[in-house]
Amino acid sequence: MPATQVCGKNAKWVRIGFSELTLGAYDSLVLESDGGDRYVFEGNHWKGRAFYSRALRGNCVDIHPSFGHSDSRYTVESYQFGTAALEGSPVVAAGAGDICDSTPADCGRTSDLIVAINPTVVFTTGDNAYNSGTLAEFNTRYAPRWGRFKELTNPTPGNHDYLTAGASGYFDYFNGVGRQTGPAGDRSRGYYSFDVGEWHFIALNSMSSGTVSSTQLAWLDSDLAANTKPCTAAFFHHPMVSRGVYNGSASMKPAYDRLYAAGVDLVLVGHDHNYQRYAKMTPSQVASSDGLRQVIVGTGGRDLYALNGTHPLLQAAQADTWGVLKLELTADGYTGEFVPVVGKNWTDSFSGTCNNAASENAPPLADFSFAAQGLSVDFTDDSTDADGTIASRSWNFGDGQSATSTNPNHAYATAGTYTVTLTVTDDEGATDSVSRSVTVSSPAANTPPTASFGYWVRGRQVVFKNYSTDSDGTLVTHAWDFGDGTSSTSATPSHTYATLGLWTVRLTVTDDDGAQRSVTRNVPTLNLTGTVDESTGTVNVDLRWVGAQTSSVDIFRNNTRATVTANDGAYLDATGLSGSGTLTYRVCEASRAVCTQTITLTY
Repeated sequence: MPATQVCGKNAKWVRIGFSELTLGAYDSLVLESDGGDRYVFEGNHWKGRAFYSRALRGNCVDIHPSFGHSDSRYTVESYQFGTAALEGSPVVAAGAGDICDSTPADCGRTSDLIVAINPTVVFTTGDNAYNSGTLAEFNTRYAPRWGRFKELTNPTPGNHDYLTAGASGYFDYFNGVGRQTGPAGDRSRGYYSFDVGEWHFIALNSMSSGTVSSTQLAWLDSDLAANTKPCTAAFFHHPMVSRGVYNGSASMKPAYDRLYAAGVDLVLVGHDHNYQRYAKMTPSQVASSDGLRQVIVGTGGRDLYALNGTHPLLQAAQADTWGVLKLELTADGYTGEFVPVVGKNWTDSFSGTCNNAASENAPPLADFSFAAQGLSVDFTDDSTDADGTIASRSWNFGDGQSATSTNPNHAYATAGTYTVTLTVTDDEGATDSVSRSVTVSSPAANTPPTASFGYWVRGRQVVFKNYSTDSDGTLVTHAWDFGDGTSSTSATPSHTYATLGLWTVRLTVTDDDGAQRSVTRNVPTLNLTGTVDESTGTVNVDLRWVGAQTSSVDIFRNNTRATVTANDGAYLDATGLSGSGTLTYRVCEASRAVCTQTITLTY
């Protein structure tokens, strides 16, 4: 059975290490600490992902799964904790780009700085070994200097690394000769991510042309969506803006757009052999308090390039001093320092608060709803706390009685109108109260429940949504007959049919007074097949489906609606594509709640 609580001895904070987390549709996993922190995992971004959660303040963390889908699962493999306050537990990162050339003594001087800093992690911003990134250049120029902390290094490639086909020297050095994966990521991609402390680092591959492929952008979307850390940095070779020999690569903007939308804090780059620090900005290069801070640190040891021109957001720059960037990273911010090589005095320092870090405590908002049945009232706490959790509740029922539970039930002795007050306190000690008038009367005759349900179809799998209600009580049982000889008593079940068909599904609900009502709906299941024809020189896909009930259907290609066509069970998709790749398809009824399964075709 998976762990449901993790505690650290004398811990001030705890991180949970998951070896896998998979969440089905509508499912979630909640982490709650005894220090008042809470984090919710939901959505389809996980799919077996292994990672550490963000740190939650306190001694123990409780794990609350809310699973209805059979695929949802999690495994806790390890945990980290600290006995000092989270805010006082920084990690140190250091690095630079444009590093070792045929005069390796210069990059030796910057490598001495890294050794002296003794960081937790090292990053490079590309062009690691000149002139062509061969394995020999890595072994003779880079390895004796920056190779001293290779086990700490998370690299990215630059255009000079790609002067050797496929950057093979770069990948052979960092991953191992011929090895597909390793510290530099998969050699067919060259991009990856990792966590250190409360920071998420994203290493992108801007290749030799200063662009990011659509495949890499799709991966970036997924990685950002699955990021649990409050602070994030991205690093790669080509900057979007520069005032040196280069003016920046405008083709990097799609990556910057995604980084900005996700609240990424730092963008660390190279390519221009100098140092440039910019104010926080949007991808359109407009100052913004929640923007990206780009730092060009192309000062690793290669000949320096002169600065050229000005920029309204350029805050610090120099082109005559080699050095490295040192970053002290906390749970809510960062401090940066340019450290020059011995014999040089130019330096720079800056700091900032993470865009997604918690802000000053906002008080809770007290709110509640209630349902009265006769003299009995069920109260529901609807209070919220925008930046924390509700730690305690105090109910005054207006008849001399009180309670501290979250959603209490109270039975009044006599009919009448009472003033009920709820006072809530959040995890930082702030309070708020709300009062409402509640009228109770002698019990009335029971009103039977209303049975209602909807459904969501993907091929032969159906997820049912229960919309049944009981106006004067509660529903106590649900009985589903799926029409194929199987049944369920879950409120919102899912069911996979063995065969295709139009199934008569019946839901019967029973309320707390024993009254029953039923509803029956016909639920279709669908199937899709497809074949690829490339005989004309371009890709044509013959799609065939069965089971749809509407007069027309939507054809989705690669998760985008390609067309609307008659529901005649067949459609020829002339994609106009050539070469090789993969395509995904599904066919949906007009409501899009009823679809075939998704199929993947290779051409």
